[in-house]
Amino acid sequence: MKIKMRIMIFFFSIIMVNAQTLPVKIAGSAEDICMNPTISPNGELVAFTKAGYQGIWIFKFSDNSINQITDEIAAGFAMQWSPDSKFILSRPAYYDGPIRYNAVKIYYVETAEAVLLTDYRTKMPSLPKWSDYNEKAFIVTDNKPEIFSTGLTASQQQKQNLPGILVYITNDDKIGVTNIADNSNRIFEPIPGKKCMNLSLSPDMQRVAFEIYGGNLYSMKIDGTELTDLGKGYRAKWMADSQHLIYMITEDDGYQFTSSDIYTIKFDGTEKRNITNTTDKIELSPSASLINNKIVFEVFDEGAIYFMNLD
Repeated sequence: MKIKMRIMIFFFSIIMVNAQTLPVKIAGSAEDICMNPTISPNGELVAFTKAGYQGIWIFKFSDNSINQITDEIAAGFAMQWSPDSKFILSRPAYYDGPIRYNAVKIYYVETAEAVLLTDYRTKMPSLPKWSDYNEKAFIVTDNKPEIFSTGLTASQQQKQNLPGILVYITNDDKIGVTNIADNSNRIFEPIPGKKCMNLSLSPDMQRVAFEIYGGNLYSMKIDGTELTDLGKGYRAKWMADSQHLIYMITEDDGYQFTSSDIYTIKFDGTEKRNITNTTDKIELSPSASLINNKIVFEVFDEGAIYFMNLD
C-alpha cells in the first residue's frame, strides 16, 4: 500500500511540475505577428510589438486585456520598463523620404501619454536607458552618456540602494561605466579587438552579461573582473536573483532560424538548463520579471508570444 501511495505521489508531482511550466499563449498568429515581449519588473504586464517593431502593446495578466499605447515606427525595438513598471522608455522613428529620424520618448502605460525627451535626430545609434531610478534617461553620444531629465520623481526609498553608475555599450562597441558623482569614466574591452553587444546589467548592478560579435556570451563584474565565457548564447537578460541569466541558443542556415530554445544559466557558467526544450518550435527573445520567476518569449514560427512560470 505504501509503495502504491509513493508511486501516486511521484506521478502527481510530475503532473504539477508540468502544469506549472506549461507555456501559455498571450497573443499573436501568422496573420497578426506579435514579437519581442518584455515583462514588467513586477510581473504584472507585458509590453510587446508587432512585425517590423512597429507600435507597442500592453498585455495585463489580471484581466488578459491588451491595449495599444503607440503605433510609431521602431518603438517596439528598444523598449525598456521603468523600475516601478509604470512607464516604458523607447526610441521611436519616422522617415522623411529616405532619411530616418529617431528620438527618445517615455510612454505612460495606463494612459498612453507620451513625453518627448529629445528632438528627432538623424544620428542616434545608442538605445536609451533609465538612470537615477526613473528620474533620468540617457543615450550614448561620442562614447559618453548624454543624460536627460524625465520629469518623473522617485522616492528616497526607491533610490536608496542605487550605486550611482551608468553602464552601457560605447559607440565603438566597448563597455563603458560612468560614475555619476564625479563623472569619471572607465572603458573595458573584455576580449581585445572584439566588439561587444546586447549588454544587460544585473538588478543588483554588480554584473553585466554581453555578447561578442561573432562569438560567445559572457558575464563580468562591472569593475572588469571575473570575466566568464558562458558559451554560445544570445540576448541574455538577468533574472530576479542577479545570479542567473535567461537567454536563447539559436541555429540558422544563413538565411533564417532553423531552431532555437530558451535557456537559463548561472553567471559562473554552472546550472545551465534548457527551459523550452522543443524540436518543433523556435523560441526567441526571453524576458524575466524581477518579482517572481515568470518569463515571456516569442515563438518565431507561430508569430506568437507566450508566458510560463519557472517555479
